[in-house]
Amino acid sequence: MRNCPTSRIEKAFTLIEVLIASGILVFALVSALAVATQGFRYISDMRRTARSSQVLQERMEDIRLITIWTNLLALNGTTFIDTNLPECVFRGSVSTAAYPPYDSYGGSPIVMRVTIAVTWTNRSQKVLTNSLTSLFCRDGLNTYIY
Repeated sequence: MRNCPTSRIEKAFTLIEVLIASGILVFALVSALAVATQGFRYISDMRRTARSSQVLQERMEDIRLITIWTNLLALNGTTFIDTNLPECVFRGSVSTAAYPPYDSYGGSPIVMRVTIAVTWTNRSQKVLTNSLTSLFCRDGLNTYIY
């Protein structure tokens, strides 16, 4: 018994079915690619944010090593640049201010609030900022805590 040609046609896919299936496949692949691209962008931004925190911590540790009080007072308004991450430049500034609850000692404040701020640009060309603030005492913080 021979197969008739009409039964073969009934088992095949039509052109419309193939086009619809191809469209669904292309949509799924484009969506997956878009999600992956967004994920890589997010990871890059998190990496830069983590690096900014490291820059702040490094700079704060450098400031903590200062033993001469007038050198700490002279830091107000200074700037610095960190280029350790090749694709991103971190620009920072240091500001100091007298901490209000404490009186001055011989015309110079005895407690200073030091704030370090870092700015950088992410891949979307948005400028981001991170900052760190700490208190410094003239003869060490343990002298002024009761």
